[in-house]
Amino acid sequence: MRKLLYCFFFLLTFSSQSVAWAQDGRKQETAQKEQPSSTIVLTVSADNQVRVQNAVPGSQMEVYNIVGVKLTTIRIDSTDATVQVNLPKGYYIFKIGNVVRKVVIK
Repeated sequence: MRKLLYCFFFLLTFSSQSVAWAQDGRKQETAQKEQPSSTIVLTVSADNQVRVQNAVPGSQMEVYNIVGVKLTTIRIDSTDATVQVNLPKGYYIFKIGNVVRKVVIK
């Protein structure tokens, strides 16, 4: 009877700790989901011009091809800037700070 009682208390103690660990994991997941999304807007025109809106002045825009090779870096001087990119038609990845956008140049 005593062994059964000890096993019961041991299992009760162990199960309450695992529930606490599971709850801690959920709190971290919801904290990551609540981060606000970026408001940077990229608009590509037909003549290889890219308009960047709401970027931090002085930030760097990095351009990568679809394989991940860095092609160029362009400095953004204002919150609403239009820059000329000399890229052939294709798919590209633009990165400004922590914001990454996929872009198609037609």
